Amino acid sequence: MAQQFDYPKTETQLSEIQDKLYQHSKEVYDAGGRPAFKGLLEIMSAEATIITAIHNIKSNHGSETPGVDSKTMRKDYLQKPFPLVVKDIQSAFKHFEPQRIRRVYIDKPGKAEKRPLGIPTIRDRVVQECMRIVLEPIFEAQFFAHSYGFRPMRDTAMALERAKLLVHHTGYYWIVEGDISKCFDRIDHSILLKRLYHMGVKDRRVLQIIKAMLKAGVMDECEVNEEGTPQGGLISPLLANIYLDIMDEWVSKQWENKKTRYEYGRQNTMYNALIKRSALAPGYLVRYADDFVIVTDTRAHAEEWKARLQVFLQEKMKLTLSQEKTLITDIRKKYIKFLGYEFKMIRGKSRRGYISRTIPDRDRLKRKVDQIADDIKRIPECYSREQLIGEINHINSKARGIIQYNQCCTWVSVAMDRHGRRLQLAAMHRLKQYKGKWIPANQTQNLPHIHQQYRQKIPSVKYRDIYVGFTSLTFCKWEQTRYKNQAETPYTEAGRQA
Repeated sequence: MAQQFDYPKTETQLSEIQDKLYQHSKEVYDAGGRPAFKGLLEIMSAEATIITAIHNIKSNHGSETPGVDSKTMRKDYLQKPFPLVVKDIQSAFKHFEPQRIRRVYIDKPGKAEKRPLGIPTIRDRVVQECMRIVLEPIFEAQFFAHSYGFRPMRDTAMALERAKLLVHHTGYYWIVEGDISKCFDRIDHSILLKRLYHMGVKDRRVLQIIKAMLKAGVMDECEVNEEGTPQGGLISPLLANIYLDIMDEWVSKQWENKKTRYEYGRQNTMYNALIKRSALAPGYLVRYADDFVIVTDTRAHAEEWKARLQVFLQEKMKLTLSQEKTLITDIRKKYIKFLGYEFKMIRGKSRRGYISRTIPDRDRLKRKVDQIADDIKRIPECYSREQLIGEINHINSKARGIIQYNQCCTWVSVAMDRHGRRLQLAAMHRLKQYKGKWIPANQTQNLPHIHQQYRQKIPSVKYRDIYVGFTSLTFCKWEQTRYKNQAETPYTEAGRQA
């Protein structure tokens, strides 16, 4: 029987409904079934949901990026009487006709080709965010435990940590590095809509709106989209995860979540029994969006996984595994690249004789450093002090972003040392005309929580009575990533506290 909920009148009630959606979905899923929900459109189009959606979007940097209608959040929504805005969004839900998407192209790191990005109108973005707010808890309760991309309270460092732990605990050193060709551009709409229905969305009005969103054409292009999700839509990452959950479910049921006639008390006992009594290929999946690895024990089993996955993707999901980019690697001999990190097992003092070594992806890191070096060189010679300080802060934020993303790597300091001096010399060269000096970092007044820990001299300029310096990439150290606690979720009281 399909579950229905009253529509929320306040943001607190909306939060309570999200918790109930998650709880019911998880209870049914854990019992071996799938939930069923109707009346979702009323929750999505409620005033409290629209308020929450607008708050979420306006805090996003892209809220002032217009779609094909040239409207922005601040000018066309926040400055209008709120009842009119709510009425406009509610009418959009009643007779949903998505406007065309504005297509822009952004650079692909290290590649000549560009990535297409679709920008919906603000009105369509608000509708999408309202839908995401209601749908996410339903699917979060059912998603595979070790998919980490575009999900709350999960990140790339946790995915890397999961892969490291699997290798360490199992002693399996063969990795299938998965690469799905143009994954998001080739998602089949009918398969996706069936998956939505299968996982609990029984409100056909919601499915019709999603179908219309998926088919929304691109400005200056006549045809509608027959496949793929628009990259840039607020609901697109959730839809992509729902689609790829088909693969997660199939892979995990082959080994990690294999159903056996006998109920084992411990998973390790079950795996040992399967190894001895079956011809199954062991395989553990870790996925982040369309990047994934499968950890297994032998080259033969890795080849088997690659071949079987290729067939499954083609027959069940109409996707293609790139034969050239899907690599099979013994990580005792060679690094794998995963999510902007490199990972290898080296000889060391452990029970199995190997320990993990992780380092930032060296090609990607060099590209990022090159971009910062170019930013430094482009600082004009005629800036005011205020403009110069603003530029230093902007460049420092990029440098700290690189460090924070990579500090989960055990060799992060080694990688940063190779580039730190180069940026510091470039910064000092640019500051010569501003009477720059080498000042100990702990005597500068910017980034105090970082600079106070270091005495190394950095290029700095005087601003009034203080010194402001270019931070160094070498101001970093490895930080142990905590293993993902599966109880963490924004949709239960215990999960929020965890």
